[in-house]
Amino acid sequence: MMLKFKFLIITLVMVCAQNVLGQTKTITGLVSDEAGLPLPGVTVVVQGTVNGTTTDFDGNYSIGNVGPEDRLVYTYIGMVSQTLNVGQQTTINVTLLESYESLEEVVVVGYGVQKKALTTGANLNVKGEDIAELNTSTAMGALQGVAPGVSVTRNNGEPGAGTKVTIRGLGTIGNSSPLYIVDGVAVGNIDYLNSSDIQSIDVLKDAASAAIYGSRAANGVVLVTTHKGRQGSKAQIQYDSYYGIQKIYKNLSPLNAQEYMYIMDEGRVNDGLEPNDWEAILQNNNWLNNNYPNDLGTALGSEIWGMLQNGWEGTNWIDEMSTKSAPVTSHSVNITGGGEDSTYAFGVSYLDQTGIIGGNIIDAGYKRLTARMNTEFVLFKNDDHSILTIGENLTYTNSEYRGVATGNIYWNDLHNALVQNPLMPAYWDKSPDANGFTPTLDGLANDQANPLAVMFYRSNYSNLGNKDNTLVGNVYMELEPIEDLKFRSSYGLDSWFGHGRSWTPTFALGVLFSNANDGASQYQYLGANLTWTNTLTYERTFGDHNINALIGNEVYKNQINNSVGGSMANTRFGLPEYAYLNNVDKTDVNSINTFGADYAAGGGGLLSYIARAQYDYKEKYLLSATMRADGSSNFAKGNRWGYFPSVSAGWILTNEDFLSNNSGVLDFAKFRGSWGQNGNQSIDNFIYSSNIAYLNPGYYFGDTKPISGATAVPARVTNPDVTWETSEQLNFGLDARFFNSRLDFTFDWYKKTTKDWLVVAPIQGTSGAGAPYINGGDIENTGYELMLSWNDNIGDFKYGATISGAFNKNEITKIANSDGIIQGPSSVLSQGTASVSRAEVGKPIGFFYGYETDGILQTQDEVDAYVKPTDGTPYFSDQRPGDVRFVDQNQDGVIDESDKKMLGNPNPDFELGIQLNAEYKGFYANITLSGKYGMQVMQSYRSFADRFDQNYTTEIFGRWHGAGTSNTLPRLSSVSNRNTNWISDIYMQDADYLRINNLTVGVKLGDYISDIKLFSDIKVYAAINNLYTFTNYTGMDPEVSFGHDASWASGIDLGLYPLPRTIMFGFSVDF
Repeated sequence: MMLKFKFLIITLVMVCAQNVLGQTKTITGLVSDEAGLPLPGVTVVVQGTVNGTTTDFDGNYSIGNVGPEDRLVYTYIGMVSQTLNVGQQTTINVTLLESYESLEEVVVVGYGVQKKALTTGANLNVKGEDIAELNTSTAMGALQGVAPGVSVTRNNGEPGAGTKVTIRGLGTIGNSSPLYIVDGVAVGNIDYLNSSDIQSIDVLKDAASAAIYGSRAANGVVLVTTHKGRQGSKAQIQYDSYYGIQKIYKNLSPLNAQEYMYIMDEGRVNDGLEPNDWEAILQNNNWLNNNYPNDLGTALGSEIWGMLQNGWEGTNWIDEMSTKSAPVTSHSVNITGGGEDSTYAFGVSYLDQTGIIGGNIIDAGYKRLTARMNTEFVLFKNDDHSILTIGENLTYTNSEYRGVATGNIYWNDLHNALVQNPLMPAYWDKSPDANGFTPTLDGLANDQANPLAVMFYRSNYSNLGNKDNTLVGNVYMELEPIEDLKFRSSYGLDSWFGHGRSWTPTFALGVLFSNANDGASQYQYLGANLTWTNTLTYERTFGDHNINALIGNEVYKNQINNSVGGSMANTRFGLPEYAYLNNVDKTDVNSINTFGADYAAGGGGLLSYIARAQYDYKEKYLLSATMRADGSSNFAKGNRWGYFPSVSAGWILTNEDFLSNNSGVLDFAKFRGSWGQNGNQSIDNFIYSSNIAYLNPGYYFGDTKPISGATAVPARVTNPDVTWETSEQLNFGLDARFFNSRLDFTFDWYKKTTKDWLVVAPIQGTSGAGAPYINGGDIENTGYELMLSWNDNIGDFKYGATISGAFNKNEITKIANSDGIIQGPSSVLSQGTASVSRAEVGKPIGFFYGYETDGILQTQDEVDAYVKPTDGTPYFSDQRPGDVRFVDQNQDGVIDESDKKMLGNPNPDFELGIQLNAEYKGFYANITLSGKYGMQVMQSYRSFADRFDQNYTTEIFGRWHGAGTSNTLPRLSSVSNRNTNWISDIYMQDADYLRINNLTVGVKLGDYISDIKLFSDIKVYAAINNLYTFTNYTGMDPEVSFGHDASWASGIDLGLYPLPRTIMFGFSVDF
């Protein structure tokens, strides 16, 4: 009986199994993205089993042994996973949507990649398509308002000017730029890249993230990945182009001729002098009369006076040198794809941007051609993994820059236009100048040369076919002998080379603006840095434990840095096309000026060892530790090696059981904390020692016994004790996502301390040699960063909003000199004035320093009341109504240096970013805003201490010219006086602003042209960059990075080249 029962059971099981097997089937289908493009490599798995497959080159898949009760899970990095019931279907086509925030998203970290959810540092990832959509000329410019904690300030609005980037505050008065790594190669900046070349930018903000780069990462790290191909993907071709018109967004209004003469006369009358006899002044042109026949100077003056009598309002020099509609064009072509064992990505781009200043006079502008090639090949593999892979990344850039002067009061064409008197016509038909520029009005101001002529003769022939080139890239090999054990070796190159020549023409436009001899100059340069990196990584999972370990070494070498050139006066032909050194008069050998050196001849570089270990338990508890040891040739033995450790940890709360059922409110939450150290070695190689310099004549013994000929002397005072500048940072952060990842929240708090600044020591001139570098200061930056974003859709309507903010407090804690002060340069706001920027213990870097004022003395009663507290006598014997009331800080009865104080800070306390986007059935709109708050700017559009016949802007109408007329600008004067010669807060303005960086509206036509097989998508758009700026600042642009000759100073507006407003139209086509 028992035997029969067992037989019956076995029979029933076999019948059931047969029925089940008879119901399984094979499911086929196509997986594509929202644009209808097939997605190769999508994972398709029967939920709860190991039965799975991946889509092929065309996005097709086939999976067998699937029952009607099964569910298929479709996953792909960067896409929202889908789980579908099989039922009775045999064909299932799936469209995967882009994920707003995928837990499986991979981001770039030092020497590798990591799942974003498992990172424990303060990292920021920006996708290349988001950068490209903003249509900025530089990629870093696109990060303004997008990346909290990353302060991006344009150097100025000139084409090719680049950006000034600081991460989490200024940490040094030396080089404060972050380390840029492009495809594993360290470079000086990424301005050579077109935005279309970039796949992603990852910013490592905290020390734990950046410590793997050791001695070069004290100011943060920017990792750039250029576009790569994708295995199993058809060739995809994308063409992008836009054309734009640039205009000055906000112009200044210099005084016209009548206003200028009135203001000049008022200054004389205030000083008890007679008004000017303008007719006589204009006709008094001795230089022109003495150098040319027919009383040419008198004729010029008489003609100008006649024009003024007939209502001529004079010359607006800003209008004259501005390009009314400066064009900018961009084209790029990118090709990507890959086979089963290879990937490729090729790109070519071209940018041509005309300057809004000088574009019509000297053809000012910037042109850049970029070509890129990235390929990868699997040479050997087995059924489980690739064994040997090789590849390369290579980017070549050719650029040409034709610029105007944009520096201090002596090298600034816009400043020249602001201060030049308006009585001089720009051109004169009787001018002796070959280009028709009007000569100097000698009787008015012999030092005020025609600004257009100055720009033309200084810059028009300075670029006779100059070319600048860069070649950046690497070749690499990856060996994986056993699964998850990878050895990678990469050899990188960062090279730059170029040539140029210029011609200095002859001209004569005034006693102080003439050149009797022309000249030619030529130069050529070649440089290269080499990087060889070797790493060994191992990944392994032991049950619920996951480990990832990396060890390696890196050699960085300054291989070559050649620069040669020469110049000489008196060319044989006197024409720019023949301005070569071969075509000069060489009879006077002493007039030949040459230079040449290999600045890397002494070698120099870094030898580094790196290690990193990462661990997680159930992707719940995270731990990471790194160590880097750097040996630098910049420091002497005993100080050569620096060690830079870091440790970080994270806790993913949502992987805990007690938060596993949160009803879809809290999708992800992670606490993280980190500590680490980074270094800075940004000084010249071997500068701790001394090279040899030569003097001619040499030493003097007594008054009359010089050593004849060149004499060798030490180039600098040595300091073998100089060592690393070190940055130590503590960071705590929270990442969270809510409501099915529609709401994203990130918060970070940090404290960054930088110690042992690398600074040039102040020494006495009697040292007989240059000053050495010393470790001379400490600083602390403390702040927090916040990012909040919402992305959702209502049917076909998609929308999103992101707001980010960053607060930073910057305070110097030590300066290694007797008074704890580093002074900025003098003669910045005007000739002969004191320094305006300063670094001091207890204050932020680069704060403004000067006299505080308490308004303007309005009446004689106020003048009489402005007396010393010590004896009741006036502070100044000549004080009068309209003068500045300076504050006596220490109440000692004397206004002197001890009364100066901190007036303001050019570094913002808070930075804001806002991004808004919306899309409906292919029609879309995006807007990006950025703002900076809690900062000031020092503004001077006149060189007060130089000459009082320079022009003003219409802001001078707000001057004091009677009781109650002004409490901010003092009375006018025709002589030098303390009101304007003393640096005070009358020059300072609050410069808070909120700018609409970009507004783009467009349409994606992919769904409307689906029947046209040639195209997969077409996008047409219109955009405006620098649409509007909300600010109370009266200058052309509140974003001012200029700080004269001090790299740590900023916020000095002397007539800064403004950022243009650009209206552009563009399209992109995907084939």
